[in-house]
Amino acid sequence: MSNKTTTLVWYSAIPMWLLISFARKNPDIVEKYYSRIFYPLIFDLHRFFLDLIPFSLGDLIYVALTLFVLKTTFKKIRCWRAKPLNLLLDFGALLILVVWIFHISWGFNYHRRPLSDQLEIPIEYNKEELIDCLEKIIDESNQWHNRLVSSDTLAVTFPFSREQVSEKITLYHPINQETLLYVSKVKKSLFSLPLSYMGYSGYLNPFTLESQVNARMPIQILITTSLHETAHQIGYAAEKEANFIAYLSSITSEDPYIQYAGNTFAFRYLFNELYKLDSNIAKSKLKRLNPGILKNFKEVNDFWKKYENPFEIIFDKTYDSYLKANGQKSGIKSYNEMVGLVINYHKNEKRF
Repeated sequence: MSNKTTTLVWYSAIPMWLLISFARKNPDIVEKYYSRIFYPLIFDLHRFFLDLIPFSLGDLIYVALTLFVLKTTFKKIRCWRAKPLNLLLDFGALLILVVWIFHISWGFNYHRRPLSDQLEIPIEYNKEELIDCLEKIIDESNQWHNRLVSSDTLAVTFPFSREQVSEKITLYHPINQETLLYVSKVKKSLFSLPLSYMGYSGYLNPFTLESQVNARMPIQILITTSLHETAHQIGYAAEKEANFIAYLSSITSEDPYIQYAGNTFAFRYLFNELYKLDSNIAKSKLKRLNPGILKNFKEVNDFWKKYENPFEIIFDKTYDSYLKANGQKSGIKSYNEMVGLVINYHKNEKRF
C-alpha cells in the first residue's frame, strides 16, 4: 500500500468502530435495514455469479491472499529500506480493510434482532421441560429409524452420495414460515482434510458468501452441517440460530433420511445438556434409543477420533475468541443454546 492509502485506511478505523458499536446497541435497526434489505441484495448478487462456479472460489481466494501476504512480508523484511513501523502500519491497514469488508458483506448479521424475540419464544427451560422434549425427540428418532431399516439393530445407510446432499436439502425460513425451494449450492471445501484435524465440520465464507462443508464427514452430519451453513448464508449468524434452523429444516423435509438426520442431530444436543444436569437420567434415556441409532452415532464418533490431535484445543480457543468478539457471549458454547429454542418451539408449536 502507498503511504497515502495506508493513512486513509487507518483513519477509517474510527468510523468503523463507531458503526459496529452502534449496530451492537441497535439490533432492530440492523434487522430492518441491513439483514432484511441490504444483505439479501448482496447475497442474491453473490449467488447469481458464484452458483455458476462448481468449486469454492472463496477457498482459492484464501490461498491466494495468504501467498500474497507471505510474499509481501518476506519482500519487505529482506529489503534494507523497509522499516518495522511501516510494515506494522501496512498490515494493520490490511486488517482494517478485512474487518470493513467482513461486516459490510455479512458480519453485521451478528447484531440483528435475536430469532427468539422475532418468534416470540423464550430460550429458558427447566429440567422437566428438557426431559419431556428429549423424550419426544427419542420417539421421533426411533420412528424414523424404524421406517428406514428392517431391524432396529441396523444402522441407517443413506442412499445418496455426499455430492448429492446439496440437492436433497431444503431450508425452512422460520420468520416467513415457508420452505425455501431454492438455496445456494453447498460446496465441498478444498480444505476438508485440514478441517478434519481442526475438528470443524464446515463454515461460511463471509466474503464470497459460499457455504463450505467438510466433505469427508459421514452423510448423517453432512446433512445438518449443510443446513446449518445455509442458515448462515441467508443471514442468521448466531450459531444457536443456525443450529435451530438446521433442525427445523430437517423435520419439515419430505425426505425421511433428512428427517432422521435432523432428529438425531437434536438428540445429541439435548442429551448432552441433560447429562450435565443429571447423568443417571441421561443414561437411562440413552437406553431408549434403537441400537441401530447408536451405531450411526459410533460412525460419527469414530470419524472424529481418527483426526484427534493436540492442536484442536488451539483451534477451538481461536474460534471461541472470534465468536465472542462478534457479540456471542457464550462463544463456542453458543451452539448448545439451540436446546432452549428447540424445547420452547415444541411447547408452542401449535402457533407455527
